[in-house]
Amino acid sequence: MATRSGGATDQRSPLSRPRVLQTALGYIDAHGLEALSMHKLGAELGVKGMSLYNHVSNKDDLLDGVVEVLWTEVESAVTGAVTTAAGWHDGVRSFARALRAIVRRHPNAAPLIISHRVMPEPALRIIQAQIIAAVADSSPEGPAYDLLRTITSYALGSALAEAHWGLGETGCASAVSDLLRPGIPGDLVGVAEIFCGRGDPDAQFELGLDLMLRGLAAPRDPSARPVRNTVPGPG
Repeated sequence: MATRSGGATDQRSPLSRPRVLQTALGYIDAHGLEALSMHKLGAELGVKGMSLYNHVSNKDDLLDGVVEVLWTEVESAVTGAVTTAAGWHDGVRSFARALRAIVRRHPNAAPLIISHRVMPEPALRIIQAQIIAAVADSSPEGPAYDLLRTITSYALGSALAEAHWGLGETGCASAVSDLLRPGIPGDLVGVAEIFCGRGDPDAQFELGLDLMLRGLAAPRDPSARPVRNTVPGPG
């Protein structure tokens, strides 16, 4: 007889923080983030909800732990990837692709990486390995950190947008006309057909990686001043 994950069959396994977190991730995958509660998670594990507090402090701690599980999956994906001096850029690409893949694999849980402000050890180990490889390749540490921040935002942001918009293999929608209001000028319909209708998310993602890595390798004008964002003050 089939049993659900974390159900009665698993009661023989001792309850532990890793098991609680992994089951929480599975529940979010299946039912969505909003559906998760300590009571429901306890039922999924075959225990009273209060038993979970022996392993997590509260729901925020539970969700922080789910973020750690997600980053652990990313770390597993990039372990063994080339991060030596000769292949540092390949390691960066592997990291970006792994981040994108985690959003695709866990679209309900992945937004937690952004909404929960926590940097778990797996994330820091990935970054540390990339920085070590960059420095070994004679790349300045500061720009390497800048690149990794940008890559992280780019990979997560683009993948979350794809998940939210439901992008397929090509295009923004099955029919671009579904995205347009009635009466839109014909020339703008043509723009939409090219901009959205012919889009390839995978190719677009790789193009972004290429542009960022080329930008890091390009010589910098020492006289150029950094661009700062300015926000007008009151009055």
